[in-house]
This record gives sequence, C-alpha cells and structure tokens, in this order.
Amino acid sequence: MPTAPTTPPMRQAFETRATHAIARLAREAPLESLAAAMAAPSDAGALARILADMATDDAARRIDPLATAIARGAAVRADLVQAAGGLLLATQVAALLGITRAAVDKRRLAQRLLALRVRGDWAYPAVQFQDAGVLEGLADILAEMADASPWSVLDWLLNADAALGGATPLAALRAGRVAEVRRLARAQRDDAFG
Repeated sequence: MPTAPTTPPMRQAFETRATHAIARLAREAPLESLAAAMAAPSDAGALARILADMATDDAARRIDPLATAIARGAAVRADLVQAAGGLLLATQVAALLGITRAAVDKRRLAQRLLALRVRGDWAYPAVQFQDAGVLEGLADILAEMADASPWSVLDWLLNADAALGGATPLAALRAGRVAEVRRLARAQRDDAFG
C-alpha cells in the first residue's frame, strides 16, 4: 500500500505558526482594517495589508521591532506588482518574446529586462512589455540605474515626476520620450549614488 507523502517539518512548523497568527489577526484586527485588507486583489496583498496595519501595534513592536517595516515593505511590493500589471515567469517572457528561457536569463543578466527576485526565482513586471516586445528605451534606463535595486527601479518607473510634466517615466517611455527619461534616470542615479 502506497504511503502518503509527508510534509517536511519546516513547512509544518511554518503552517502552524502562520495559522495561529492569521487567526489572531482575524480576532483582534478592527473591522475597518479587515475590510481594507479584503479589498486587496490577491491573498498575498490582503495578508500584507493586514500585517502592515497590525504591525504598528505596541505589543507587536516590542516583540519584533522590525515587523512594521517588513510588513509595510510587503504591502508596498504588493502594490507595485499590481501597478506593474502583475509578474510574468521567465517561461512566459520567453513565449512572449519568441526566445528561449536561456535567452531571457541572458537579457536579465545583461540588464536589458527588469527582473525582481520573488520566492527564489526571477519574475518580470508585465508593464515593461508591449506588442512589439520590450518597451523601447527600457534597456537604456536599466543601464543608467544599474546600481539601484530592481524594486526601486520599478517604483521609480511607476511614479509621476514633475520633470516629465507629471507623467511617469514609464508613460514617457511609451510616448517615445526616451532621451528625457534617460536624462532623468541619470540625474536620479547621480543624486542617489553620486
């Protein structure tokens, strides 16, 4: 008789601890906080939002002083992923661009694609692609911002900038304003790293 596969002890321990934490959050969180969390488009987003809200609790801060920052970071990342149109796996990018998975990895390593490390693998914000492939000028921007974290680059691309007349760098790239966005990226790089 075949035996059922067993769950590794680390997974069991995490599941037990996480289940207790979620049950406590469900019992103790204000209804407004729960409603705001439920408005998130994904399970991960809902959890990130309630954790960010509840991590400010005095008791939680005393036990884990970094909890608030970690939870807020998770919520910000969930919002960025949503604003970026979601994330694509390397195999999806390969199919979209008509290239191999190895070619996708090469482009990532050459900083010609924006890739985020998620759950031990690389994920690609959908917003960098268009019908004809990769958004024109993106590789230039990634080269200018090579020292910035990919999450910071994504945040920068998605936030409006007065220097672009209130447009986001991403919208400006889509409008063909590559030189303007490149200058802004260079200035951003020089301000942050210069």
